[in-house]
Amino acid sequence: MRRVRIGFSLLVFLLLSAQFLDIFHRLPESWYALHPTQTQFIPSLLNFLGGGGVLAGAAFLTFTVTTFIFGRVYCSFFCPLGIGMDIVRWFAKFPARNRFLKKSALGRYCARALKLSWERAWNKLRIAAVAFAALLIAFGFTSLLGFLDPYSLFGKIFGLIVFPGLSLANNELSNFMIERGVYTVTAVNGDVRVSLALFGLALFILVGVSALSIWRGRIYCNTLCPVGGFLGWVARHSLFRLELIPESCGRCGLCERECKAQCIDAKNQKLDFSRCVLCFDCVRTCPRGGVQYVFHPPFASREKKAVSAGSTGAALSSLPAALPEAVQLLPGSMKRREFVRSVPAFAALLCTAAKLKEGQPLPAPTDSDVPYEILPDATPYWLRGERPDKRLTVPPGGVDIKNFFNKCTGCQLCVSTCPMQILKPSLTEWGLNGIMQPFMDFTKGYCVHECRACTLVCPVDALHPLSVEEKKVEKIGTAIFREDLCVVKTDETDCSACGEHCPVTAIEMLPYNVDKHLYIPHVHAEVCIGCGACEHVCPVLPHKALVVQGINVIKKAKVFEESMRLYQPAAAPVTAEPPPVVDGGDPFPF
Repeated sequence: MRRVRIGFSLLVFLLLSAQFLDIFHRLPESWYALHPTQTQFIPSLLNFLGGGGVLAGAAFLTFTVTTFIFGRVYCSFFCPLGIGMDIVRWFAKFPARNRFLKKSALGRYCARALKLSWERAWNKLRIAAVAFAALLIAFGFTSLLGFLDPYSLFGKIFGLIVFPGLSLANNELSNFMIERGVYTVTAVNGDVRVSLALFGLALFILVGVSALSIWRGRIYCNTLCPVGGFLGWVARHSLFRLELIPESCGRCGLCERECKAQCIDAKNQKLDFSRCVLCFDCVRTCPRGGVQYVFHPPFASREKKAVSAGSTGAALSSLPAALPEAVQLLPGSMKRREFVRSVPAFAALLCTAAKLKEGQPLPAPTDSDVPYEILPDATPYWLRGERPDKRLTVPPGGVDIKNFFNKCTGCQLCVSTCPMQILKPSLTEWGLNGIMQPFMDFTKGYCVHECRACTLVCPVDALHPLSVEEKKVEKIGTAIFREDLCVVKTDETDCSACGEHCPVTAIEMLPYNVDKHLYIPHVHAEVCIGCGACEHVCPVLPHKALVVQGINVIKKAKVFEESMRLYQPAAAPVTAEPPPVVDGGDPFPF
C-alpha cells in the first residue's frame, strides 16, 4: 500500500506542477477543462459554498466522505503541499539511508537530528486554525485564506519562484545560444519577473514549509492547516483505522521514529488516528506486524473507540463546543462577546488599505486645465505614480470586483498561465485584503483578443470560463484618452499606433490638422473592451496618453458598426464623362 501511495502521490504532484512548469503554454485546452486542481479541497469547498452545487463541490464532499471511511486520504494522496513536504524530507534523510553515506558524519548527523518521536497534539491551535479559516471564508477574505490553504501555498511557491525562475533561465540560455548563432531555444514571451517583495514572501513560505517538514515532518498539517484540522476531526470517527496491536507490538519504537505525523506513542501503544496522514511508513517499518489497518464498527463502544486517549481525540470530538473558546489561546485574552464584537472591526481593518483610495479627491493635472475623467462604474484602485484615472482591471471572467475578491485565493495559476505575462500578483495594489490576487499590468503587454487561458484555469471560479466569442466582447474596462498628452498635439507629429492596434475598432482617428494630415484618436467607449493594446503601444512617457480604466462590473461591449463613425471622408468628385479607354493591347506584354 505504501508503494501505491508513493506512486499515486507523485503522479498527482507532477500533474499539478505541470500547469506551472508549462512556460511555453503548450498544454491543450482539454487539459484545463479537466485540470487536476479540481481535486483540491479548499477550492472545491469555496465553489460549493459559492452556489456551484454538488458537482462544483465534488472534491470537498468526496474527501470528507472518504476520510470518514478510510482516514485522511487527501493529505498523502492529493495534497501537493503535503506531497512536497514528503519529498523535501526524503531528500533531507537520504544521507542517513544511503549505504555509502550513512556511516559518514553527515549521515550520522541526519539520522540523529531528523529522528522523530511522539508529540502531544496542539489541539487549541488546530481548532483555532479551522475557526480562523471559517471566519475568513464567512467574511470573504479569501486572499488571506490563501496563506493557510495548502494548495494556494503550493501555487505561491511554484508561481512566484519556480515558474519565473525556469522562464528566466530559459531566456538566458536562449540569449546565450543566439549569440553563438544557434536559434533552437525559444524565448518565453512577456515579462516573467515578479517584484522582489513578492519573491521574498514566496521564498519565506518555501523555506518555512521546508524547515518544518525536515525537522518536524507533517507538523504544519496537524497544527496550522485548516484542511488537516477539519479532516482530522472527521478521521477520528473513521470506519477503517491504523492501530497498534498490543499482542504483536514489542514497543521497540521503530514505528514511532518513522511516523512523520508524530502521532504514535509506542511506549503506551497508542496511535492518534486524527493526525495520521496514511503514509503507511509505520506498517512497512514494523517487523512484527504490530501496526495494522483494521475496521472499526460504527456503533462500537465508546471505550473501544478511544484509541488515543489524552491526545487530540478528546479535543476534536467536542469541536463545536470548544470552537468559541478556541480564540482564548493566551491567558487574559478577550472574552467571547468581545471577540464577536471585534470581528467587524477586524474586517474593516483588513479593507483599510484598499478603501482609503476610494473617494479620495483626485489631484489636478499639472500640465492641463482639463480635469481627470472618472467613469461612474470605475474601480477605486489606482497605482501611485500613474495617471489617477488609470484604474486597476479585474481579469476577464471575473464577473465583478466583489466576486473576484471573495473567491480568489491568490494561487498564482492564472498568473503562470497568461501567455503575455500581463497578470501580476498584487502586493498592495488591491489593498491588504487583496494581497497576492492578480491584476492586469499593461506596461509590458496587453490582453490578446482571443486568449481565454486565465478564465479556464481558475480553480475557485473567481474567473468564469469564457468561450472565444464571449471573450471577444468581454468588457473589463474603458480606454481613457487625454488629448493634452498625445504626441499628435504636443509634437505635431503623425501617430496612429493606438488605432492600428485596437482589435475591436474602438479607436477612430479624427482629423486634427488638415494641412499637415494629422489625425487624433477618439475612443468609442461602448465598443472598447479594455484589453490595454492602446495603452501598451502608446509611445508617450512617463504617462501614457491612453490608459485603461477598469470597471467594477464586467459588461458586454458593443460590436463596432460603420454607422458609429464620427468622421465620414468626402467622396471623390465624379467627372461628367468617364476617361477614354486606351487599348493597351496585351496586358502582359513581357
